Amino acid sequence: MTFKKYTIVFALPLAFVALAVAVYIGQLSSVVNDNLMTSVDEISRHDVQTIEGSLEDTYDRLDAVVERLDVYDVESISQLQEQLNLETASSPTFNAIYLLERGGTLISSTYVQFGPEEQNYDQIVRDHGKQFAILYDDVNGELETTKESLIYGVRLDESVVVDGYEFVAILGRTDLSTIRNQLLIESFDGRGVSSVVNEKGYYIVSASPATDLAGRDNLYAMLEEGILEEGVTIQDVRQNISEGKSFTINCVNAAGEELVMSFAPVEGTNWSFIMTVPAAVFQERFAPFIAMTVGMLAAVLVMVAVMLVLLYRSMKQSVLANAQAVARAEFLSNMSHEIRTPLNGIVGLNHLMERHIDDTEAMAGYVKKLDKTAHYLLSLVNDILDVSKLQAGKIDLVDEPFNFNLLIENLCLMEREPLNEKRINFKRDIEGIKNPHLIGDEVRIAQVLMNVLSNAIKFTPEEGYITLRASQAISADGTRSIVTVSIADTGCGMSPEFQKHIFDSFTQERNKNSESQKGTGLGMSISHLLMESMGGSISVESDLGSGSCFTIMFNLDIDQSPSEKEDTDNTAEVQGESACANMQAPNQEKDTQACCPCTVLVAEDNELNAEIITSILGEEGYQTLVASNGKEALELFAASPENSIDIILMDAQMPVMDGFESAQAIRGLPRQDAQTVRIFACTASTFAEDKERALQCGMDDFLAKPLEVDIALKKLQAVRNEKQGGEGHGESTAQ
Repeated sequence: MTFKKYTIVFALPLAFVALAVAVYIGQLSSVVNDNLMTSVDEISRHDVQTIEGSLEDTYDRLDAVVERLDVYDVESISQLQEQLNLETASSPTFNAIYLLERGGTLISSTYVQFGPEEQNYDQIVRDHGKQFAILYDDVNGELETTKESLIYGVRLDESVVVDGYEFVAILGRTDLSTIRNQLLIESFDGRGVSSVVNEKGYYIVSASPATDLAGRDNLYAMLEEGILEEGVTIQDVRQNISEGKSFTINCVNAAGEELVMSFAPVEGTNWSFIMTVPAAVFQERFAPFIAMTVGMLAAVLVMVAVMLVLLYRSMKQSVLANAQAVARAEFLSNMSHEIRTPLNGIVGLNHLMERHIDDTEAMAGYVKKLDKTAHYLLSLVNDILDVSKLQAGKIDLVDEPFNFNLLIENLCLMEREPLNEKRINFKRDIEGIKNPHLIGDEVRIAQVLMNVLSNAIKFTPEEGYITLRASQAISADGTRSIVTVSIADTGCGMSPEFQKHIFDSFTQERNKNSESQKGTGLGMSISHLLMESMGGSISVESDLGSGSCFTIMFNLDIDQSPSEKEDTDNTAEVQGESACANMQAPNQEKDTQACCPCTVLVAEDNELNAEIITSILGEEGYQTLVASNGKEALELFAASPENSIDIILMDAQMPVMDGFESAQAIRGLPRQDAQTVRIFACTASTFAEDKERALQCGMDDFLAKPLEVDIALKKLQAVRNEKQGGEGHGESTAQ
């Protein structure tokens, strides 16, 4: 009984495999035959083109004879026949050349003249078009020979008049033996043979030519002696040829050989080109595929065994893939909501601004809301770009000195408004930081802490509690530091199951306490990937309904020269006070700008962006020039007087010449200010490699789009201050 079960278990798959192989071989045979037939058709079309080209060349030769008659100024019939004789002797194509007179008289290159009653070529010319080629048939009258011939004819557009005779057509006779080698084409290693028949089935060109017309082979006679494929008759073949159709048939000749015959019409004639290929050629071409199939079957059997081993893994990976697909679907849904929400706000605010354009107070409120909405939309885009770069391992970290306590202060200041809006009780404890002067990527560290803190605010109800604590452990040699930051909240918390996936991309938990909280689900993933890149860690403890506590650990070097950093911080505070003073005395600043004109070349291919930038700069007292592409920017600068352009705002991606090429070309100009003019990359390409490329191409600094107007104006003001001899002290352009 067990043996029978195993037999059935193995027999069923083997039967299935055998059936599959049989179907495959059948399909493969069909595909191979179709491909070979396509090859036959393509070869036939090519050979027909060759024959048609040969015919055109022959017609051209006859036209050339007529042109030369006019050049030689023939005046008598004897001179005409002498010239035709010379043309025939020098021609590799014609055995005789004739001119047909309008009344039917035929003048020959062999010094013979035929009257209308002696031949019927006048009727032949009338029965055909402007150009024709026909098989010579002696039943209709003979010329000087009974050899098999082709007669080529061309009606003259303008008649030739000689000694009172008006000739309307020129004809040339060619023995078939002369052109057979030219038109007989072999293929498929010499086993495929071409031939040409007329509408009566007589071979004009054949692989086994007859010696004379009486013994000429006939296609239809050959087909009658053999067997045609089912459903095809000789009458069908005859009709298709007479109608000038392309078609293919299978047949067996009198010798029992299976043939495939492809027919194609020859344009401008009543001929049909035939490509005849033995069916054995197809079978031989198919044999290697049979061998390949057997090999494939063996490989399949081996693969079945391997697949059984891998089946469990595949099923496990499938479950994981399905889970990821569900997460991505949820992400797309969330992302659609998150992007459409600010876009809806922007569209709505734009409508309100159009309706209340004269209401200054309302416009101020709309502009403020528009700015906030646009920055939120920008943050979404940045999140997507960040997670993509981090997952690809292409994020670039910067190790620079910074003050950790000042970073926390700035973080709390930035989150003050949302904390106040929800009346959250916020407590900060950073007393455990013994030495705040550290070395690391301040921007990325702040990004992680901002993600966690803003997430806590987002999921903490009104009048809830959030606590931020920071502590520090310093190595014995005083060079390394482990900073631990914990952010605890009394928010909705997370389920134990979701805590396992909180740092996965595209994930976000939905429950009755957090249903109203929408987001992309990327913040925690970005934070986790950043901490891995920086050699730190991030973890979470949470109880559903009771809140969460995130713990972030940074492994950082200690800055051994904090005094220099403190001086920098103090300088920054002084600059901040100076900036405030400037804001309180705008008239004085305008006067300073007025006495120190500064010209900015704006290279921007987007007209709206160019208009906005020039408007902003104009309000600040800058003179502007606009170039719509990098080449135009190069030409404007090259044509300007030296030192007349102080700053160039260069977009990166522009038509004709991009910003990188343009900046490099400007730096290479043979003039002094080409090296001193300040060039700012002003582009939406904000990856580290884009910034590095900008600097390598000779640019001085980088302004990211969307443009932070305040930052951009500060950098431009620094250049203007330098121009006026250092009377003011703006920010360095290398930020």
